[in-house]
Amino acid sequence: MATAPDMTAAGETAVREAVSFCRICSGGCGVVLSIDGEDRIVGVRGDKDNPLTRGYACFKGLQPEASHHGRERLLRPLKRMPDGSYTEIPSEQALDEIAAKLGPILDRHGKDAMAIFLGNGGMFNIAGFYMLPSFLAAFDSDQYFSTLTIDQSGKMVTMGRLGAWAGGYPALDDMDVVMFFGANPLLSHGSLGLLQEDPVRKLKRERQRGLKLITIDPRKSETGQFADIALQPYPGQDAAIAGGLIRLILAEGWEDKDFCARWVGEANMAALRQAVEPLAEDFVEQRAGLEPGSLRAVAELFARDSRTGAVAAATGTSMAPYSNLAFHLIETLNVICGRYLREGQRVHQVNGMGPTGPLKAQVYAPSRFWEQSGPSRIRGTRRLFQERCTATLADEILTPGEGQVRALLVDGGDPLTSWPDQQKTAKALAALDLLVCIDPWPVPTTASAHYILPPLMQYERADLPMYLPGFANWPGAWAQYTPPIIPPPPGSDLVEDWYVFWAIAKRLGRTIPYHGVRPLDMENRPTTDELLDLVLHGAPHTLAELKANPHGCHAPIAQAAVLPADPDADGKFEPMPADVADELRMFLADGSTPGRWQRDGRHFTHLLATRRMRDLFNSNGRFVDSVRERTPFNPAFLHPSEFAELRIRPGDKVEIESAHGRVVAIAEADEALRPGVISLAHGWGDPPGSNASVEEAGTAVNRLIDTERHHEPVNSMPHMSAVPVNLTPIG
Repeated sequence: MATAPDMTAAGETAVREAVSFCRICSGGCGVVLSIDGEDRIVGVRGDKDNPLTRGYACFKGLQPEASHHGRERLLRPLKRMPDGSYTEIPSEQALDEIAAKLGPILDRHGKDAMAIFLGNGGMFNIAGFYMLPSFLAAFDSDQYFSTLTIDQSGKMVTMGRLGAWAGGYPALDDMDVVMFFGANPLLSHGSLGLLQEDPVRKLKRERQRGLKLITIDPRKSETGQFADIALQPYPGQDAAIAGGLIRLILAEGWEDKDFCARWVGEANMAALRQAVEPLAEDFVEQRAGLEPGSLRAVAELFARDSRTGAVAAATGTSMAPYSNLAFHLIETLNVICGRYLREGQRVHQVNGMGPTGPLKAQVYAPSRFWEQSGPSRIRGTRRLFQERCTATLADEILTPGEGQVRALLVDGGDPLTSWPDQQKTAKALAALDLLVCIDPWPVPTTASAHYILPPLMQYERADLPMYLPGFANWPGAWAQYTPPIIPPPPGSDLVEDWYVFWAIAKRLGRTIPYHGVRPLDMENRPTTDELLDLVLHGAPHTLAELKANPHGCHAPIAQAAVLPADPDADGKFEPMPADVADELRMFLADGSTPGRWQRDGRHFTHLLATRRMRDLFNSNGRFVDSVRERTPFNPAFLHPSEFAELRIRPGDKVEIESAHGRVVAIAEADEALRPGVISLAHGWGDPPGSNASVEEAGTAVNRLIDTERHHEPVNSMPHMSAVPVNLTPIG
């Protein structure tokens, strides 16, 4: 696991090195840590022997010295006192008290009175990630919420309404072309299974091979700088562009006719053609703010001139209005062009950390799986697989009646800066009978908590890479194990995320069926390795094999090629079901025009767009000194041409007003951004009523966003991008 330590002249241990991998985001970059004789991290570099990331590591992953040993890190549990102050208490006492408060809440109000919210800080802690739903199962509860449903939940809705291809997608190195809507994988590492790990060098290699790249984003992003075509539409117009491309491809006959005949069908294709007929080239280009001829150029490159390749979308699409419609139409481009693996083509990617079923050249028919759960009591929202929709959670807390949430356990999340409508979120958190936060930092939400439990950080615990159930997000059959690299800081009292839930269940007399594999021993505390071994149940890797390969490894892929369809396979894609057609008609009826964007009977001059920040992963990094030295707040970016008209200069403050709220931000210039758009990152700001300046706390974008009027059907996805706003100089 670790190389031999360096020795000083006196023979004393100076610095040792250890192999691990980063768990800040979905990149999972292999790293080599340098650790001094006091078990402090004093250096980090990319692991060149990691066969997946080959020495790549981004700025975020190079800050463990500042994060693990930072001055803001919480090291002992805190209990909120009646006067609002906090006092340190031992972790076992905190767990005793939490269980003593939670038990009566459940006895009095029922199992739905307790909910869990998983934030991105807990998403990459695999033993904890699988403990949370297992803990709820011990109470026969489904009150599980996470950031996934305010991120890209439209992809799940699309799979349920359109259908899915059982054979998967081609590998990037087999593609002629790739197209990204609202995605910047060179910064986010977020195009899972496509351009996730070591993205910069990987894209450069593929471009040199001849891969064509198309990006569609209001900003010519870091990824867009490499593109053959980089369209910069107004945000919120992805549905128009994807629909216009579908219409153009079908009109020119560039679709895969054989694939469409077998797996879509004549009637479904006719419904699609009819629905997209209004999306003529000139209409789409005018509405989206594109140059004449640009839509045809994209269609030619993607559909006429290329035979393999795919289109993908990300948060830029998912956070805008009509996101479910946009995702549906974007995936329909893959359908009509047949951009999937076919019978006999090589299987290049399987789930290395879970069971894998056979990949077949056939369609999983639309299931509309959410209809099995029935509507929730908030806006009729449905459950998406195991998850309830996070945009409804504040209302679940505030709305009286059966099922009202009264206790909330938050693992690695900051609802006050991540949930939409900060004012409502603050009111909801204050209304809880019990709020428990597992977090290493004093984030805005912890100021409302009754108990704060600081956990072990990433290099203090054993772990596996990110593993989303049923999804093969790594190339090949990849997995890696890391042991704890350093012990907790001296004098600290830290918990494992998973242990909090096991300990509460034990105190309340419940048995946890972990990961659906087997019940846990509730008398004798399991080890993290024992839990990770259960996570790997049915996987092509064993924990022992991963421990023997500290740099990570691929398992053999048992299925070499995509299998033929079952003889009775009759599933069909449904590219234009009735509810999608209704959403498209509503989208086309929107009368907004550039410079006069409409919302709630008012006109606005600009559209607010989301963006990633290079130095942070959402809010992760806000309390790390080395990050804040480079990125002290989240600026409001505008194209340089906008400053003169607004009578401001870079560094000036502006008020940003939506139909829902207003915030103050510091304006900065970004030449890559199209005029008429203001770009601001989420995950910043302090609670309502805070006296912190914007320079200290940044700007809380979620104060501009509501959840009651502007959201999607099925998943209640809030409109957090393409939000109409007005700008006013301050001072």
